[in-house]
Amino acid sequence: MDERDIEMLLALKKTRNITQAAGQLFINQSSLSKRLHNLEQRLQTQLVIRSQHGIQLTSAGEAAWETARKTDQLNHQLQTTLMRESQVVCGSLNLGCSINYAQYALPAILVTFQHQYPAVRLNITIDYSRNIYQQLLSGTHLDVGIVRGEFNGPLQQTMIKNETINLICPTAADRSHLDKLPFIQRQTDSHFQDEMTTWLASNQHSAFNHQTITVNNLTSCVAFVDHGLGWALVPEIALDHFKGYREPLLLNGQPFCRQTYFMAPTNLLSAPVVEAFKNTLI
Repeated sequence: MDERDIEMLLALKKTRNITQAAGQLFINQSSLSKRLHNLEQRLQTQLVIRSQHGIQLTSAGEAAWETARKTDQLNHQLQTTLMRESQVVCGSLNLGCSINYAQYALPAILVTFQHQYPAVRLNITIDYSRNIYQQLLSGTHLDVGIVRGEFNGPLQQTMIKNETINLICPTAADRSHLDKLPFIQRQTDSHFQDEMTTWLASNQHSAFNHQTITVNNLTSCVAFVDHGLGWALVPEIALDHFKGYREPLLLNGQPFCRQTYFMAPTNLLSAPVVEAFKNTLI
């Protein structure tokens, strides 16, 4: 198997879907199917079973995937060894990043990183923080992650951002009659949701005593408030272009904040490419 075969098997195992795997590899579905057929021809065995619900690896496919996974790990170890010897940071870095951080902060960081380390190949997965965290724990796809919120576990964590939570509404005058405006809530992790619920209760606000608008992302939440549709509680990271009223909040007498962490398994922290990326972040 060559490097493209390894990437294909890892993507198929992760997604269990031909179309999604092709998208992850930035090729079309027919090209991936042809590549898979060619590998099956060379190995003289069937590697996947197709169904209406996606694909499933055969026993031979599982064996091929395990070989691909181990080969990929050995390649990473070799790259790390060679980087240490040459003192040139190169190779690849599989980065997972939370959706909001990827939208508002990551692009500028990547510009700096690629300028300083042009020989590094970045493979970036953007997803909800809880999914990034689980992928890091599994150790099968990601090397490092940027995760928002609190997650307890064996991964090494370094805080890279501590931002205030703000009450936002269209105008300062609206602040005094929030009960007459819809509360715009959004999907978020359970820890932050609990903190928002605590703040609402302690300040005698209820998200459900009047009309509520629910959205599935932070950008829409801020845009809705900016257009006069209601009020919300949002982190500072999303407010660079917000034109309405904002007010930093307290929770239990302390600044109400939202943390973002750089996370990685302990055994990868000394890898030159990981050290380089971490230093760029902080």
